Amino acid sequence: MKKLLLEYFNIIAYTITGMIFGFSFFLLFINFYHYRDVNTIYIKQDSDKKAEQELNKKIEVIKTNASSFDINSYKGKEDSYSLASVKSRLTLCAQSIDTETFKNILSKEKLTIKDIYDMQQFYQSQIANECLIKQLYELTLTDNPKVNITTLKPITSFLEDNINQLTKSTDYVQKVIKNNSSYMFNSEIAKTDLYEQTKDSYYTLLNNYILSIDFIYDVSEWYKNTVGGV
Repeated sequence: MKKLLLEYFNIIAYTITGMIFGFSFFLLFINFYHYRDVNTIYIKQDSDKKAEQELNKKIEVIKTNASSFDINSYKGKEDSYSLASVKSRLTLCAQSIDTETFKNILSKEKLTIKDIYDMQQFYQSQIANECLIKQLYELTLTDNPKVNITTLKPITSFLEDNINQLTKSTDYVQKVIKNNSSYMFNSEIAKTDLYEQTKDSYYTLLNNYILSIDFIYDVSEWYKNTVGGV
């Protein structure tokens, strides 16, 4: 009887060991397929590269426009210290964007969903938070003595509306990318969908980069015109 029970427990132990081994192999297998799927590649087109080159050019113009003001030689009617404050804000905006990370993002020719995620995170951190919120949002506060500029007041609503839209514009993309972190066996249709999500998310983000940098560029053009009439 004792021998029979021992054999019975051995059978149960082997069965449990086999189930654990099988489940472990299943997880390894599903991780392999998931890794392969999420590394589906989108290759940039010539039009993408041209659009990204334009972003670099506009950042250089933003820097130039910001540097057009010299507090020591300014003879205009606007408050010099307010103008100096805007100059500092535009300069910090350009610096927060024009980084090695930004250059790496634009220089990549083949993109995976991981690259798109990095692109979205950079947008949220450096463009939306560091530039639009920390630097330019204060320009919308008409009672702020730090930016007491007469030509600024008529455009505060325009500035506020754009900043609010641009800072929230990539939330959907981030959710889509995070949804691709779930583990499953993907059909051919799902793989195509993943490819399209990589491609479509890239274009959504590129459009947001363009809109945001165009907006900062417009602010810098307003600034250049404001300080130019000396």
